[in-house]
Amino acid sequence: MNMSRRDALARDINLEDITSSKKNAEVLRKLRDNDQNWVDNALYIFEANEAEEAEDDDDDHGEMVFSIREGDDLGWLGYFIGRNQSLDD
Repeated sequence: MNMSRRDALARDINLEDITSSKKNAEVLRKLRDNDQNWVDNALYIFEANEAEEAEDDDDDHGEMVFSIREGDDLGWLGYFIGRNQSLDD
């Protein structure tokens, strides 16, 4: 799929259809929309069990954690990260 076609699809895609949870869909929305309201302009990506441990430790990642589970389309995650201009390098 070429970039201009993917760019057009990215605006209209139902994010809950490409993720395993509403929380992950919200992370994708913030990435897609270049939301400036990140806690520390960082995104933490964990396997599902590691993410739960990180949240239990209350590391202040909160909404910035993407928990990888079955049903998550990591291609879209990579696309939105690559296009995002809000994250720190």
